[in-house]
Amino acid sequence: MYTQHKWTRRRDFLKGLGATIALPTIIRSSALGLGDTVAPSNRITMGLIGCGIHGTGWNLDRMLENPDQQVVAVCDVDAQHAAAAENKVNQYYSKLLGREYKCAVYRDFRELINRKDIDAVDVATPDHWHVIPALMAVRAGKHVICEKPLSLTIREGRMLADESKNSGLVFQTASENRSIDSYIKICELVHGGYIGELKHVKAMLPKGNEGRGNEDFTLQVPPDGLDYEMWQGQAPLAPYCPARVHNTFRWNLGYSGGRLTDWGAHLFDLVQWASGHQETGPVEVEGSGKFPPRDAIWNTAGEFELHYRYQDGLTMHAWSEGTPGIKFEGTEGWVMFRGWRAPLTASNPKILNVEIPKTKQLHHPKTICQREISNLRAGGEHLDFTDCIENGGPTYAPAEIGHRTISISHIGNISMQLGRKLQWDPVKEEFVNDAEANAFLGREQREPWSIQNIDSWLNVG
Repeated sequence: MYTQHKWTRRRDFLKGLGATIALPTIIRSSALGLGDTVAPSNRITMGLIGCGIHGTGWNLDRMLENPDQQVVAVCDVDAQHAAAAENKVNQYYSKLLGREYKCAVYRDFRELINRKDIDAVDVATPDHWHVIPALMAVRAGKHVICEKPLSLTIREGRMLADESKNSGLVFQTASENRSIDSYIKICELVHGGYIGELKHVKAMLPKGNEGRGNEDFTLQVPPDGLDYEMWQGQAPLAPYCPARVHNTFRWNLGYSGGRLTDWGAHLFDLVQWASGHQETGPVEVEGSGKFPPRDAIWNTAGEFELHYRYQDGLTMHAWSEGTPGIKFEGTEGWVMFRGWRAPLTASNPKILNVEIPKTKQLHHPKTICQREISNLRAGGEHLDFTDCIENGGPTYAPAEIGHRTISISHIGNISMQLGRKLQWDPVKEEFVNDAEANAFLGREQREPWSIQNIDSWLNVG
């Protein structure tokens, strides 16, 4: 059940805000060029948790652009990242105000979540830090938009999906796919039967553990300003080197699942949506991958090949190719794209000219972004998030959908690591009669950064 939450808690808090200099200034809507359309008491106050490249370079910009949101706090375990986000927020609002604006800054996400005046949080941390702050925020009564891949393991993903659903709060898995016109169109063509019965899917993912300018593997003392112990979180302790953290963390199995979880979060989401499996999953997986030594700093499979089968007979072949893309093959034709936000192609061009009747349309968010990205119509996942907070209803990618999507990547990684075919029960979310494989569904979480401690961290008055 999703409830349209009012902002009474924040309105009461704002009464005393003027005397509290440590908190951000509330901006008049006229200063934002909004006239009287969005009163400060109706604006969604946001906290950003994770201020790295994507957090500050994409998510924060989308929040600043959105007149329905106001960023009041940022948090990162790296002081340089936090300062960059703080400066961006302060400069943006100070320019609009014509006077100084001060955004609160935190190293510890728990302090941000425990603020009573924050309505919602954006979790843009490394992948092993997605579920714990998101789950704490839900328990604290806050709406959450959380980056993908949603989880590190299937068990923690299931817990987040269940609790977010039962909370009545708004949750968005931060994938832009379902707000982009071409991806909506291709999924509607497939789902609506315009290529006949869907029989097979080819999903092509990028390959290789990419350096991204961060290839220093020298073991060294962590830099001043980085709380490296907290950055490691639930993962086992490991010696610091620059290549382990920040923009290359996804190439280590302690923190993520490599290209398969990185791009699977995008592509498998579209496969699930188009095929009508978005709240279930495959029943069989078999894969192989080229893994570096397990003790290597980058130890995820840079090259891989996987075969999945669903209960209804649909099959999917996913492999590392280079340029991302999906080809849907039906009994009466095919439709595909090759390249992110690339044009659609089809076995018969007439397929692409079909006008989808409303009776066959999938969920359309209030704001649909054009395939040719424009800064004026970008970040549909963020706009859908705030629209659902204000007007009620679930987002287009609640935690259940994000969890089901990334579970496909997780079971693929497990199959590759074990080197054999696995039978998967998508209802019970466990492997069939396979204790060895089921041991991979969760992980021991290093103390104190474990889900079992979240309740002790809550201090919302």
